[in-house]
Amino acid sequence: SVDRCRRWPLGGHHPQRHMATKFPAPSWATETTHANLALEVRSGGTLLRRHELPRGRRVFVIGRQADVADVVVRDDETASRQHCAIVPRGERLYLIDLKSTRGTFVDGKRIRPNEPTQLGGGASITLSDAPPYALVLVGLPAPA
Repeated sequence: SVDRCRRWPLGGHHPQRHMATKFPAPSWATETTHANLALEVRSGGTLLRRHELPRGRRVFVIGRQADVADVVVRDDETASRQHCAIVPRGERLYLIDLKSTRGTFVDGKRIRPNEPTQLGGGASITLSDAPPYALVLVGLPAPA
């Protein structure tokens, strides 16, 4: 209605509706302790860019929406706004699919939504079954 458009200048929609809430760190998450952790964006054998994962964080969200994602993948049309999250616990890292539309894959295997999957060094993360590139986890030492 005309009255609704007058109240909300964004075409009749409440502005809060379009703001996303960032996926919160699970209660079991701890801060990252690894110094040189990063995700390398690779297509074939070519390094396209690198996303540092700094120490002291309890969650790293991967997705297309810049205001909530820590690792923004704007150029991947298959990615959801908040696609998946890397969550540290002690010396280990876990990947959680955040109920993404096209799924999250680790080393070619689809992981189940909302179920933490442990990552190893060199793990290849893709955001669909037909991704334009892979996110490769680097800097994670081998378990003792």
